[in-house]
Amino acid sequence: MAKKEKKEKNENEEVVQKSNKGIMIVLFILGLLVLGAATFGGAYLFMKNKSTVEAQEVVVENEYMDLTEFTVNLGDEGGKRYFKGEIAIGYDKTKSKLKEELTANQVVVRDDIIFYLKSQKADYINNVANREAIKKSLIDAINKDLTKGKISDIRFKSMIIQ
Repeated sequence: MAKKEKKEKNENEEVVQKSNKGIMIVLFILGLLVLGAATFGGAYLFMKNKSTVEAQEVVVENEYMDLTEFTVNLGDEGGKRYFKGEIAIGYDKTKSKLKEELTANQVVVRDDIIFYLKSQKADYINNVANREAIKKSLIDAINKDLTKGKISDIRFKSMIIQ
């Protein structure tokens, strides 16, 4: 009889252990479902907020400063070709400190422009396809010496290459 009771006890323990494993598996699966739903919900709300924010185009109104006429020998062989022209530099008109800096440091700005032009050949400057590259290079050359802001545009009022 003792053996029969031990056998029933072992069978009951096995049933309890099996049911505990089943409950643990069900709880684990439910936990994964809850975690997945929370992750999806968070991502959905984050993306919804991101898409509703529209980028507004910032319009910068430029003011231009005329620089006096330039006459610069170009980098062609023999130094017989030159650039003669007038240039205006554009900057954000709300930046009064930049305007003061540009006015006070016109010599530095002119120096940057002169040395850029001296390093170029007439064929490069005359090529219309290089127009934007020339402007960008001049803007970069001038901006490296400015501390109170950056210029955003450069315009050629007149240009002669001979």
